[in-house]
Amino acid sequence: MVDREWTDWKFTREDLKRTPSVVACGWTVEREELDRAKACGLIHSASRKLQLPQITSASACVFLHRFFMRHSLKEYHHYNIAATCLFVACKAEESLRKLESFIPVIVYYASKGNRKAPPGTTEFEKWRAVILRTEVVVLQALCFDMVVEHPHVVLIDLCDRLGLNRHLSQMAWSFVSDCMKLPLCLVHSPKSISCASVSLASRVSSAELRGGLVDDSWLDRVGADRGAVADVAQWLLEFYAREAQSRMTRGVADGAAEAAQTPISSPGSAASPMSHVQPSPLSELK
Repeated sequence: MVDREWTDWKFTREDLKRTPSVVACGWTVEREELDRAKACGLIHSASRKLQLPQITSASACVFLHRFFMRHSLKEYHHYNIAATCLFVACKAEESLRKLESFIPVIVYYASKGNRKAPPGTTEFEKWRAVILRTEVVVLQALCFDMVVEHPHVVLIDLCDRLGLNRHLSQMAWSFVSDCMKLPLCLVHSPKSISCASVSLASRVSSAELRGGLVDDSWLDRVGADRGAVADVAQWLLEFYAREAQSRMTRGVADGAAEAAQTPISSPGSAASPMSHVQPSPLSELK
């Protein structure tokens, strides 16, 4: 890792090849990306059940990605950090939840519904100790920097500015949510992420539903960086392909490999809006 102030959370794709998990622990970049995505999947599932604002969920994902630029996945289990980051985000975004209601939800989704942790049980106390102990580590890794600019906010303004219909807006929102599973927030601006999400939504929609997005000229109107938008879109498409391949591999192996690695199964995830789309270079965006 290059030396830099840790309150400056801008990185490059090359930096992601030199994270503690990759350099010190032997993780591949792809493996780390999938583990981060599983952790963010847990955050999203728990957030929905706890009826948290999506901004809280998004902040938790950003905190998690920032955390693993300083610590390794071998040192800290991704589900433990996911739970702690969501707990911290609840405080940062003023959407507090008591541990009595928070922990049972985390355990339920982390175990795919196979475990319960009502207050007073050993399982509850174990998670309570993990979250409270890890909270200090997370805050220190984040340099107590809780300020996050989200692509969701930019997307709302973008949809209004472009006059997008409900269908396109909802699909773009889904893409932005999927982007939070990846460390895109460390490399690209919220504007580039939101523009890429709109671009992808328009490309998988029928001509009747695209509205005024008949081509990509709107990117110039909103002052988007075409290169960055193309990179975000390509990155997300490639992730969808790897995620699908990973699910297929786990299905064939009946989950044996992952069960041997960690005591908790990864949370189930809803099908992404692009699960059926193959990666493409999107060179026309550049």
